[in-house]
Amino acid sequence: MKHITKRKSKLYFQRGIPTRLRPIAGKSSFSMPLGLDAATATEEERLHARIEAQRMYELYLKTLENSSADAFADSEIEALAADVLRRNRVNPGQYAKHMLGPKLQENDPELTDIPFELTGKDYATIAVPEYFNLMQKLRDEGVLEVMRNEADDADVYTLTRQLSAQEEAVKRAWEAVQKAGNQKPKTIRSLLEAYLQQRRKIDLTSPENREHKRIIRRFEKFMRFCPDVIINDTTPKLIQQSLEEMVATEEHRGQAPNSVRRDLNETVAAINWAIKKYTLGWPSITMPLIDDNPNYIAKEKDVLLTSEQVQLYNAAVDADTPLAAALLVMLHGGAMATEIARLRIDEDLHLDHPLFPYISMQGGRNKATKTSARLRFIPIVFGLDLIKRRLPEAIETLAGVKEPSSKLNAELQRLLSENNNKKYTGHCLRHTFKMQTTNKLMSPEISYAIAGWSGGWINKVANQYGTAAFGENEQLQTLNKELARVFSAVVEADKQRQAVHSNVVVFNGDKNR
Repeated sequence: MKHITKRKSKLYFQRGIPTRLRPIAGKSSFSMPLGLDAATATEEERLHARIEAQRMYELYLKTLENSSADAFADSEIEALAADVLRRNRVNPGQYAKHMLGPKLQENDPELTDIPFELTGKDYATIAVPEYFNLMQKLRDEGVLEVMRNEADDADVYTLTRQLSAQEEAVKRAWEAVQKAGNQKPKTIRSLLEAYLQQRRKIDLTSPENREHKRIIRRFEKFMRFCPDVIINDTTPKLIQQSLEEMVATEEHRGQAPNSVRRDLNETVAAINWAIKKYTLGWPSITMPLIDDNPNYIAKEKDVLLTSEQVQLYNAAVDADTPLAAALLVMLHGGAMATEIARLRIDEDLHLDHPLFPYISMQGGRNKATKTSARLRFIPIVFGLDLIKRRLPEAIETLAGVKEPSSKLNAELQRLLSENNNKKYTGHCLRHTFKMQTTNKLMSPEISYAIAGWSGGWINKVANQYGTAAFGENEQLQTLNKELARVFSAVVEADKQRQAVHSNVVVFNGDKNR
């Protein structure tokens, strides 16, 4: 992609500075990290990151051509201040009053021997060294007057000239480090970012997983329709109009109604959260009406046909790897990569059950599931030996990586490498489960219970009484029997393998009858 370069394993945005501006900039190019890993970043992630970096590039050029802060919108200066914080790897409110204390100084070896207690301003100046340089520059110019306020025992600074945009950005960054995190945001973007950071605990510069990246992309999509203005009493109307414009555009493009709704749900929730959080006094933002779209043509889902399911089973057993074991579990119940990574080895794996071995999908110690219905139990009806031996290793491996799906996607593609014309991902195993249960006429109640879809009651009862009760319950027998019927071809391949391994001929009935 144009203007994106790779340095080691990370991606950067880089563009040349126009020749006429290079003497002012003191350099020939502009560079900015995109916060993306070169090996795992998708095209969409690269595009969105490049759009934001391009915005910062154009803003930087503007600072070279315009020295007066009057030429900049307040949101632009805020963006420059945020960039100062990013470069120094410091967060707003990091040294706010409630964050200070003796222990903060004691825990920093370089500050321990200072004979006085540091204030928030001291920490902010250390965190944003550009501020110290700015103050020194202003003193040297003779435009900074310092007066001592004896009542407050503090220096009062008075400027005799206006700060440039970059100087104002440095000052705001220095101030932001000392301000409490719940200070009222000033622009629409800052409202959304406050929600992401405070409510969803998302690191905007380095999202920790794919779900966080997806949420950020949805917010960025909305911001392409909504101008980033300073908030005021007319802002709710602007936001509502932007939401409606986005819906109309997506419908015209033929997007699925549910996809449009998913894109907007969290944006609406974020704005309404901010209205309450900062007591803005606005009316609640409402979701625009999204009708069934006659232009929408459903995309064909990628699935494994019966022969490919058997192929995957055989390839997984032959490979005998931890990730192969994880893929077989995913095929059993349409499990997701993150669900495998969150399994508790000592508590969730009931693979020694005397009659019906199963796995308890409980979302890990924090019950971190997408919906309450995802808390469920998956019987194991094929590949038990591989799963018992290698799944614990897979859990430990996947729990230690940022994107477990990437590893499993690569392993699935490798195991099915004979089918070079198809692109396989772990998610197609969930689609496969849906297709298989539909084709074999499995009751919706049972398919909901195994795959964790909303609408069933079995999981609610089972989770209420816990895995111990469930393990002895007739429900597990029913789920086991039905799952074996749905994947009969794979179960038969598993029996054949076990028979060969045990050197026992499978009895198919008396041929003389």
